[in-house]
Amino acid sequence: MGLLFCIVRIKILNYDVEWNTYLKMEEMDLSKEIDKILLNSNHSKVIKSGEEVKRLSKKTFLGILTHSFGTFDFVFEGIPIEDVLMGFSLSGGCVVFSKNQFCISNGKTFERNYKVLPIEDFEKLIIKRNDTSSDGVFINDERVGYFHRQSIYPWNEISDIIKSSILPYFFKKLKEEEDRFLEQDRLQEEQRLKNLNESQTNVLSELDKDGNGEVDVIKGNDFNTLLKKHQKSIVEVDRNYVQQFVKVSSYLKTKKGNIQSIFNSIKDTPNQEVLNEYVEILKGEIHTYNLILFNSLNMIVSLVEDDMITFYEIHEMFDTINMFDSKHEKDISQKLTNIGDGLESLMYEIRDMGNQISNSIGELSYATEQSNQQLTNQLSEIDSTMKVGNLINTINTYQNYKNNKNTKSLRG
Repeated sequence: MGLLFCIVRIKILNYDVEWNTYLKMEEMDLSKEIDKILLNSNHSKVIKSGEEVKRLSKKTFLGILTHSFGTFDFVFEGIPIEDVLMGFSLSGGCVVFSKNQFCISNGKTFERNYKVLPIEDFEKLIIKRNDTSSDGVFINDERVGYFHRQSIYPWNEISDIIKSSILPYFFKKLKEEEDRFLEQDRLQEEQRLKNLNESQTNVLSELDKDGNGEVDVIKGNDFNTLLKKHQKSIVEVDRNYVQQFVKVSSYLKTKKGNIQSIFNSIKDTPNQEVLNEYVEILKGEIHTYNLILFNSLNMIVSLVEDDMITFYEIHEMFDTINMFDSKHEKDISQKLTNIGDGLESLMYEIRDMGNQISNSIGELSYATEQSNQQLTNQLSEIDSTMKVGNLINTINTYQNYKNNKNTKSLRG
């Protein structure tokens, strides 16, 4: 036998309490409750023990079976007589019980109809007039039992006796099941939070290797330092370029702050799925920052070195993605500061914008060994600790990771 869905209503302090749960039929055993019913001397005349049922089923007069347990012996096809622990009979039928089932006759003797039901369904039975000559026992408007007229009162009397003993069993059993489920849920949630906390800690450690609470993006202020160093040379070419470089500087500063805000939000992620999504977004934002920083530095160097083709390539690319208008990034910063329940949708907005910028900037096609050496020389002149080769490797590594991920996604 499989799982049974049990609904038991029990009156407690004048309130109807309904317990819903799944119980395994083979685990249910009401033998003790049946023994208590049989031990009550007031019930002995009406409700019979298993041994009495067996004896009465064989009772005859002039070779003819005389007791309902004999004339309706087909109920023992539903529950073998050796498994019967208790039973009762009324005019025109009988009911027998095992430790977890009951079988009720459902028709006249020659029809040999019966119904086997789980014992918890006994509480749901209702007896009412069936026709002019019989009373019927019903469950959910389906007739499952048949008795002669005048059976309603004795049935209800016997039914109340049995229910008063078996319902507390179900209350206890179902409460145990509920407690077990609640404890199982508690342990699962405890383990989930433990795993999530470990994942969060690992991510934070990966992105903040020195453990100072700040995400590991390029340290220092090399762009501004380089800009100030070559300010006069830039003005000689075009004074407006200085203002545009200042806007790029503002963009980088705001972008770095937004990256830190996203990093801070990781420890508050509610589950592993959201954590994974936020980490992907954060890594994408770090990549975007590195791309913009690398191109920004090269834009200054190319202008100073009079490599106007490279300068205009980068300038045009920045203009296309509105780099000289940092309003959007500042809006994001404001939203991250005052965010409420809308963090998830904002994260997706950040991801989409980051992807758009990364796709627009594309490959570092202008970057050559000569241009990289020029950038390295310029950075060394301002005592920068940035390694150009390391920055390029970081950018390329992430781009390869994204390309591989997209390829796998397409194959999937």
